[in-house]
Amino acid sequence: MKLQDIQSDFQRIVLEKECSDASWVSGKASNLSTKDRLRIYHNAYRVRLVEVMEDTFEHTKVYLGDEWFDRLANAYVQSHPSSFNNIGLYGAEFGAFLAKQLPDDGDVAELATMDWVLRRAFDGADSDVMTLEDLQQLAMQSPEGCCLNFVPTLTRVTHLFNTLDIWHAIDQDNTPPAAERFSVPVDVLVWRKGHSPHFRSISPIESAAIDCVLAGQTLDHIGASLQNQFPEADIATEFGVMIQRWIGDEVLALDN
Repeated sequence: MKLQDIQSDFQRIVLEKECSDASWVSGKASNLSTKDRLRIYHNAYRVRLVEVMEDTFEHTKVYLGDEWFDRLANAYVQSHPSSFNNIGLYGAEFGAFLAKQLPDDGDVAELATMDWVLRRAFDGADSDVMTLEDLQQLAMQSPEGCCLNFVPTLTRVTHLFNTLDIWHAIDQDNTPPAAERFSVPVDVLVWRKGHSPHFRSISPIESAAIDCVLAGQTLDHIGASLQNQFPEADIATEFGVMIQRWIGDEVLALDN
């Protein structure tokens, strides 16, 4: 067999649910059959990916328990072959996978998504953060077309359950509260400040303002958009406080 054919067949054996034998494996080993030797790689592939998921989804594992988590993680590995050179990026779809596997336990999927976005914030791209002086200078240089940019580690997720309370309890080695579904969904902002991931819930006005920034609207247009969406709010005051908090939280970048 050609080397490429052997590599393709070896990959097929490793990825299939049940390990199979191969005629191209050398028969020189005295203690193990060719299939048993292939089974070592077949098993090691799964063990290593599950280990990565145990590290990435640490809070989710605690919440589910070792046995249940390992069962679900192994099922995920079997249905989601790794396609990354960086093994740390494996597991992006685990939250969606859990939502399908546990349709009556949406808090589990949300917790896994929190674990994932916090890890991605931790190792996300660096950027220079905007200071108040930077903003003032930008506004003077372009008073009518001043736009903002967020740091690349910023992510926003929507929670239907008290997932943040569950995450905090697990993080502090406390018994997590029972899952409760909100009457109104809550948006959560995740980013890295300094060297540490941060997160907090945000108001509907702040979530709408983030949409405006992401759409490339100028500061003047953002104010008008927010006033149209929230006519009874004091947008000038709220947006001013919001920008100061964004600067303090280091979620604004100097460039894209």
